Amino acid sequence: MSVKDFLSTLLMPELFKGMALTGGYLFRKKETVQYPEKRLKPQDRFRGMFGYSLERCIDCHLCAKACPIDIIYIRDHVEVEEIDGKKKKLKVIDRYDIDVKRCMFCGLCEEACPTEPKAIWLTTLSYEGSTYERNEELYFDKERLESWEGFNAFPGVPAPIDGQVPGDALKKISKAETPEEGAA
Repeated sequence: MSVKDFLSTLLMPELFKGMALTGGYLFRKKETVQYPEKRLKPQDRFRGMFGYSLERCIDCHLCAKACPIDIIYIRDHVEVEEIDGKKKKLKVIDRYDIDVKRCMFCGLCEEACPTEPKAIWLTTLSYEGSTYERNEELYFDKERLESWEGFNAFPGVPAPIDGQVPGDALKKISKAETPEEGAA
């Protein structure tokens, strides 16, 4: 055993490197957020709560097929309507449920959705989905996915039924949509 190896085992330089890094944070200003009064905005790549629009959904079942853990349940039936003397088949969604407690938020359901804008999406900035009863509160049906009943949304984020657009959770209004100044 050389002298260098003996000193390195005796003095443990890795320990001092780690303590120096930790000690560097000792004199920095603390970054404490006064939650729930102030909330940090998640990054753009954050996948929060599901957004779902029943109007956009074409009932193709691709989101359920793309889900690797089978947590999306879809049940539908076909209705025949007569329009202008022609019979037309329409698919009607009876059940669209997501078991969020088992979801790993991979986003594969969003990628599989063929509609534009998406009928289901995960970019909603909302991360406060804790509940006391996970079996009932974390099981969302189609009405609850649209309205977020019982879910605490991020401040300023509308529910999907109120007009949330995929990829733009805060619903930024473009200059073309802003009302004229002074208009009553």
